[in-house]
Amino acid sequence: MIIKCAYKRRYLHYYHVNQIYNMVEQIPKYKKNLSSLISFCILLSYISLNPRLAYAENAEATTDIVQEPANITESKPNSSNTNNNIEEALSTEAIWFGLKEEVTIATRHETPVSKAPSIVTVITVEEIKNLGYRTFAEILRIIPGFELLKTGDFGTSVPAVRGITGSEKIRVMVNGHLVNSPFTGGAFTLFDDFSVESIKRIEVIRGPGSAMYGEDAFTAVINIITKDAKDIDGMRVSSGYGSFDTYDENIVFGKTFGNIGISGSLRYRQTEGFNGIVESDLQTEIDNSLSPFGIPPASQAPSSVHDGRQEYDMNLKTTYKDFYFEGLYINKNKGPFIGPQYALNDESDIETNYVFVEAGYKKTFEERFTLKPRIYYDQFDNNWYVESLPEGTTSGINYFDLNGDGIPETPVPVIHPDGVIGNGKVIERIVGTEIPFDYELFDGNIFTLGFEYRLINQSDVHFLSNFNPATMEPLDSVQDFSETYPFIKETTRSFWSVYLQDIWDITNTLNLTLGVRHDQYNDFGNATSPRAGLTWAFTKDASLKVLYGEAFRAPSFTEMYTTNQPAVFGNPDLEPETIRTYEVGLSYRCNKHVTSSLNYFINDISDLITLRPTDETQSAFRYENFGDARVQGIEMETKVDITSGNYVFMNYTFQNPEDDDGNNLPFVSKHKGNFGVNAHCWKYVNTNLSAFFSGRRYRVEDDLRDDLPSYALLNLSVIGKEFCKTMEIQGTVFNLLDKDYSDPGPTSIQNDLPRPERTFFIGLSYQF
Repeated sequence: MIIKCAYKRRYLHYYHVNQIYNMVEQIPKYKKNLSSLISFCILLSYISLNPRLAYAENAEATTDIVQEPANITESKPNSSNTNNNIEEALSTEAIWFGLKEEVTIATRHETPVSKAPSIVTVITVEEIKNLGYRTFAEILRIIPGFELLKTGDFGTSVPAVRGITGSEKIRVMVNGHLVNSPFTGGAFTLFDDFSVESIKRIEVIRGPGSAMYGEDAFTAVINIITKDAKDIDGMRVSSGYGSFDTYDENIVFGKTFGNIGISGSLRYRQTEGFNGIVESDLQTEIDNSLSPFGIPPASQAPSSVHDGRQEYDMNLKTTYKDFYFEGLYINKNKGPFIGPQYALNDESDIETNYVFVEAGYKKTFEERFTLKPRIYYDQFDNNWYVESLPEGTTSGINYFDLNGDGIPETPVPVIHPDGVIGNGKVIERIVGTEIPFDYELFDGNIFTLGFEYRLINQSDVHFLSNFNPATMEPLDSVQDFSETYPFIKETTRSFWSVYLQDIWDITNTLNLTLGVRHDQYNDFGNATSPRAGLTWAFTKDASLKVLYGEAFRAPSFTEMYTTNQPAVFGNPDLEPETIRTYEVGLSYRCNKHVTSSLNYFINDISDLITLRPTDETQSAFRYENFGDARVQGIEMETKVDITSGNYVFMNYTFQNPEDDDGNNLPFVSKHKGNFGVNAHCWKYVNTNLSAFFSGRRYRVEDDLRDDLPSYALLNLSVIGKEFCKTMEIQGTVFNLLDKDYSDPGPTSIQNDLPRPERTFFIGLSYQF
């Protein structure tokens, strides 16, 4: 018999062993002889992948062994001793596979969650389906340390992560491709409604990620991984209807043809949006101040917010051997919710067209050296038609000398009969390339070196308005001020980056990751982001993580280059926000059903970018680096897998976010948590009940209103499946108990921002 043994990395041995175990465990006819069959499979797999089991470590990678059949019995190794060796080896590595999921987001390599040098959450396609959520942003609420807030100006869903609010502080990627907008710095204006139908899994790092990814990987990094050809193998069509006249239509497809894989999705979504009532707004305050002059009110309050939206999405992925190509197109129109000045209006429309294309290549040479170059292009076409103040508003009082005595004494209001309208347009184009190299220096050590270059151009700036931008004088029609008063400067930002990472398995149970990245920008300077992570499986059921990382948040184009605005000014001298994070994480597998984790973190944040008044009247504001913050907290998480499809999950976060004066940071709570139960007791029906809790949320320092009270939301989702071939029907009720709650709003919105009452969605899908 001839046995050829090829040299492989050590951690792959145990992966294949676990795969064999899982496959065998699912074959009922072998259950009686499971232990002997597992022993045989483990022995065969381990010998075939690891020649050192039978030979000295100095043996060559490929070895031919020839034995006569008559001598097989004499040369057969002792089965008991071999099994003991294998079991001992498996026990030292078992913790790395205890959670089953492997992630790439932490190191850019497939790594077990418990071994990854970051605090990582993985949300699988099954969990997404069971929860019944319809958009990407809604899913994030179940992650420890995450909370979603609604902005009052344009109604964007803004995450708060570990006590810090701001979508511009979270790096969002689709299949590893950055989708944050340079204009705002964030991705949630465009991607908060991203369809869940095409999502395979979501990987989330809670904590800094700039050492690997650079800008905006500040408080979290999110990678949305979409389904590919092998996940779909056909076509899935879904259609649904929900509250507020919401329609959601999806087609997801994928097929493999030899070496070619093709997959993608088409989606259309339309909704009238939540119609919560705002009792008073900024225009109400203006009306009250002008009422002594006999000026009639112009406010549309009390009235409903405008949260309607319409979206088209198209995604295509193709692969051929070691090459891949991907493209994404999104067209989104949305209402203003309340509006940029927090005054209700009925004519605003915000439209964004976004497209990206990326092509790449991945090749491994001699099982040690891997090359993964890629090139990409992005374009954001933004068109904001905004009525910031409603029809009949008054922007001020002018006094005229009508008596001719040289003393102006007659007040004349400056009335805008058609409202205050501005139409801003801008295009952002991005072209870039990245070349990472991976090299396995020796067994258990992977060294990564990467280079990236990106060029961002902001151009085609247009501004039209029905008022003079310099004097606020009303005009008879909308006129073009693109040449004289552009609302933002045309500019070009370029940067280059180099990053290093070394992953070293010091022992079978001790792993060290070191990394650093340097980014050099042409407009605000440079940033260097180091990281260090030590993971230790100190028993077969428990592991410990000790982590340190730094990150930066690049100033957005809005913050640096806004100009010719009566109320807000950009600041080209801004420095990036920076953060230092210290983390300790402990995970423990109590038994085969129960897994728990406990994390402690400290965030030290410097040079926060905020709007500051330019004078004592507080009539104009400028972006500045002002103030620091410190957040420390604890995250606890437990999941109980009862049987297949039946599980319980729960998490709780305590955080203490404070500014440099010791005051509570606004808009976020100190306590939040999730609890959920999924029951799949009958093959035709799956039921999921989940609850989210948020504690009291605090106000800004000069807001005299009471803090927002705590609230809890309960959701129920029921899936009927397998009753008609591949057809499924799902019904979800959100806010099942009809809880009345609000999100923090400005002082001009006295009762804060209303949030939806009980709502529903019903969907039907069919797999071809």
